[in-house]
Amino acid sequence: MVFVANLPESELVRKSFTIKKMDLPPSVLLTKRSLLRWFALSFGLLSEKESRDTVLKTTLEFQAYIEGKYSKKISEKLLRYHLNRLIVLELLQRKQNRYFLNNSPYSEPNSFVESFNHWIKKPVNESMDNIENILGKLEASYKK
Repeated sequence: MVFVANLPESELVRKSFTIKKMDLPPSVLLTKRSLLRWFALSFGLLSEKESRDTVLKTTLEFQAYIEGKYSKKISEKLLRYHLNRLIVLELLQRKQNRYFLNNSPYSEPNSFVESFNHWIKKPVNESMDNIENILGKLEASYKK
């Protein structure tokens, strides 16, 4: 049996992001479906090996909407999983069993781009700056 000890640094982790560097061929820009799939793949919401098509009120309302509009059935468990991932990333928020875009406090309501920039891009850029700072300190420490 292997026991894994919690490292003290694990308490410093606030969020995890998965970002994939992907090509952006012109064909992706042709339909809403391809745009959504590209975003979900590039942001780690879907695996590149995931073959099912998913579309991101309540999960039952989402299920009914998807089934009515796309004639596709999606399990409640899968839908809750993806919605919860978006909540953890702070792109969505849940209020009284309904889901809403978590608006940036500095933008117009319902701006997905501004919400993404505030809740995702800004923390990722801060993390990259911190990594660069640490690498600079490491480099300097080896030159001594």
